[in-house]
Amino acid sequence: MAGLTSPTLWARGKLSVVTFHRVLPPSLLAKYPIPGIAVTPDELDHFLRVFQKHYTVGPLSEMARRHGNGDVPAKPLLAVTFDDGQLDNFLFARPVLQARGVRASFYVVSDAADANRMLWPDRMAFAVRSAMEAGDIGLASWLDDMGVTADAADLPLAAVTQAKNLTPGERNRRLDELELLVGDRARPEWDGMMNWQQLRTLRIEGHEIGSHSASHPILPLVDDADLAHEVRSSKNHIEAQIGHEVRSFCYPNGDHDERVIEQVRRAGYDNAVTTRYGLNDGDASPYDLRRVDLQGRYGRNVKGQFSSGSLLIRMAGLLPGMA
Repeated sequence: MAGLTSPTLWARGKLSVVTFHRVLPPSLLAKYPIPGIAVTPDELDHFLRVFQKHYTVGPLSEMARRHGNGDVPAKPLLAVTFDDGQLDNFLFARPVLQARGVRASFYVVSDAADANRMLWPDRMAFAVRSAMEAGDIGLASWLDDMGVTADAADLPLAAVTQAKNLTPGERNRRLDELELLVGDRARPEWDGMMNWQQLRTLRIEGHEIGSHSASHPILPLVDDADLAHEVRSSKNHIEAQIGHEVRSFCYPNGDHDERVIEQVRRAGYDNAVTTRYGLNDGDASPYDLRRVDLQGRYGRNVKGQFSSGSLLIRMAGLLPGMA
């Protein structure tokens, strides 16, 4: 594609990193309470086709190493990343990646992989949705205690956003209260996390497995001992399970500071990704890599049709308010 949206014009010599979370077919996406972080398999396939046409595509550590070494291929470097280690990544993203011959990085929360435990944002969102559907009168009181107004446009998302300001202990207490309210009906049967055998399969197929911490807390809010545990133990445990070195880290919610970066560096990671929007120049710190978060709407035009131009505009950061 010629013109301002051509990556060879504005991404040459830079490292682009794209972020995906959940990959769900339309029937399941309609049931997911945080649809803004999900794409369908068809949308993912559209994204990958565009990437392969315009970029040199691969997993994060490989692309970051090439970028750090000054490699400037004719088609700019791009890394594909998936956060959280959800089962749908294996069931629905993996076949699309295989069909396109694309290797990616998957960031895993080690405790969640061990116990097939939902991450706290999904736990909260599913529980709020369940309480709403059941008409639980206790939900209004719980939301009020959380500082969320009951008339918020998107209650599950509003609750999760507010909970990000809480310490892990306080957030877990509020979650326990909510789940007592809704009982065991919050988690759907189709939801789950990838297990270690599935993660080993991904690794054997050439994908990168990185760490997304041990329990997915907001890392700047935890004390030094817990921070060291979240960063180091997750690396060690994932390496023991997949039989391969873990080189890349993903900050939960993107939150990090100098103390967190230092722990990641000392733990032996080569790089770490954030949720800050943008591309990475040659002098970018490998422990503060920017990414471009992608949603299904970013690959469609105003008529709702797949559009390479719409996607590349998002990749270039040419539209205001899209960060």
